[in-house]
Amino acid sequence: MNYFVLLNDVRKGPFTMEELAKKYITADVLVWHEGMSDWKKAGEMEELQDIIKQMPPDPPRFKLLKNYLTESIAATGVCAILAYLPMFQICLLGVPFGIIAIIKSLKVQEYQKKGDTEMARHYANEARKWTTWCVFAGIVACIFAIVGMTLLFILGIFLWEKLPFFN
Repeated sequence: MNYFVLLNDVRKGPFTMEELAKKYITADVLVWHEGMSDWKKAGEMEELQDIIKQMPPDPPRFKLLKNYLTESIAATGVCAILAYLPMFQICLLGVPFGIIAIIKSLKVQEYQKKGDTEMARHYANEARKWTTWCVFAGIVACIFAIVGMTLLFILGIFLWEKLPFFN
C-alpha cells in the first residue's frame, strides 16, 4: 500500500510502509492512502503505530511572551509629542517611565532568545508595569495641564475686568 503524507503543508509521496518508516513522521502528521475518504493523523492509524513509536516526541513549542515593546514606544512617543503643546510640557514626566519600559521590553526579547523563560517572563511583567506607569503619568499630566489652562482662563477673565485702563 502506498502512503502520502503532508509535511509543512506540502503533499509528499507515495511511500511504501518501509519508506515511510525512514521518514520523520509524528503522530500529528496527516497521512492518506488509497481507499481513505479523508486525511488522518498518523497517530489515529493502527498500521502506523509501530513507526510512530520509533520517533521521539515532538519538541516542546516555545511560546513567545508579549514584550510590550510597541505599547511602550507608543506611550513614550505620545507623552513626548504632547509636551510640544503649550502648557503640556508636564507630559514629559511620562517619558522616563516609557524609556524604562522600552528597556525592559528589549530584555524580554533577549532572554527569550537565550531560552530563559523565567527571566523573560519577569521582564515582560516589568515592561507591562512601566508602560502602565507611563500611560498613567501622561494622563495625569494632561489632566493637570487642562485644569491649569482652565484656571488661567478663569483668572484672566476675572483680572480683565479689574484692569483700570479697560473701565
